[in-house]
Amino acid sequence: EYVGKTCIEGSNPSGSAKHECHLRVAFLFWPPVVHPDGFHLMTLATFQWPEAHLPDAVSSMWLDRAVTELRHGRLLVLVPQTESQPVLMVAAVETLSQTRWSQWQTVVPHWRVLLTAERLHALGRQQVMTSRSMSISQQASLADLHALGGIDRQDSVPMAALGDEQVTTSLDELALSLAKRARLAPAMVVAQGPANRTDAQAGPWLTVREADAVQALRQSPMQLQRVSDAPVPLGRAEQCNLVLFREVDSGAEHVAIVVGQPDFAEPVPVRLHSSCLTGDLLGSLRCDCGDQLQHAMDYLAESGGVLLYLSQEGRGTGLANKLRAYRLQDAGLDTIDADRYLGFTGDERDFRPAACMLKALGVSRVKLLTNNPKKMDALRSEGIEVVERLALAVPTNPHNERYLQTKRDRAGHLFADDEQGEHPSS
Repeated sequence: EYVGKTCIEGSNPSGSAKHECHLRVAFLFWPPVVHPDGFHLMTLATFQWPEAHLPDAVSSMWLDRAVTELRHGRLLVLVPQTESQPVLMVAAVETLSQTRWSQWQTVVPHWRVLLTAERLHALGRQQVMTSRSMSISQQASLADLHALGGIDRQDSVPMAALGDEQVTTSLDELALSLAKRARLAPAMVVAQGPANRTDAQAGPWLTVREADAVQALRQSPMQLQRVSDAPVPLGRAEQCNLVLFREVDSGAEHVAIVVGQPDFAEPVPVRLHSSCLTGDLLGSLRCDCGDQLQHAMDYLAESGGVLLYLSQEGRGTGLANKLRAYRLQDAGLDTIDADRYLGFTGDERDFRPAACMLKALGVSRVKLLTNNPKKMDALRSEGIEVVERLALAVPTNPHNERYLQTKRDRAGHLFADDEQGEHPSS
């Protein structure tokens, strides 16, 4: 083991040019590898930044790694900010393999399943208002966990496998936030880790401090990087310039399509369009996304403006969960209840990236092409002035009539006949 000090060039909140960092490097192989001479070889690398100078970039790094571990079905250890609180071992039910689950049940006997209030309501626990963790039988199979989490279609849910119920801690809530960040179903298996934090950090898993993950999740303003741009003539508007932005703490990529030569000194026509593979690319009739995209581009081709194509598939739940929700809609639920059945809220989108993109382009006042008042509120909360709403009127069909009616009745969307004003597609 080597312990020493080093300095890293850069800036910090105090304004000095260097960080003094304590470097500790050991070697750990897991499972332990026995050397021919009889001793164990171990390898572990930790980099300890002084608390007062922890850069935002380091918090983002740990958040990105945590999300990656969950996506790959690996165990994650969350270390609380409070010393007296035990660490929490967590894994996402959706990506958990049967082999890993069987092994973990052998090593850690007391696992709990962690579900959101929305998912618990779907399971008949209407009185629950917040997330809960519940003990599960040691005989609970992976199929049981999938049924409890709403991941696989099951004729029955094994409620008998659930035991005592506990109010969630801040670590439990963080685990659910990480699952949503990974675009996974918000259903987790959790267990209390070793009381000795040194032991908890010595295993073959990623250890993430609560403070780091929370800092990155709540980071404001949103950290976006302008990556590249190029002129790309499009079928509906030949004079277009595409600008790609990347979220620093997640890698999510969003595209700004600048159509024509809009005057950024005046209010700019802007469309916030959440990505929809099925509607935009495949022409799905289940939604109005593709029609809205085409009508918005037609309008911008005439007036000039900006279309922000945001990586927010399925209202922020991801493509896999959107397809699960479609199955539930076929069984009778509407689009909002289907998302809630899976453990999500009615809309998981974060529109801060849109505001950041507009500011980076030099846009401060907009005429927003939308039927969704929440988009106007979101931009205003981030300092973008919305001077006018331009309604998007698109045709309905037998496959999306109920979907559009739900958006109006339950999500507060405004359509052409709900409010006086200019209608780009009319």
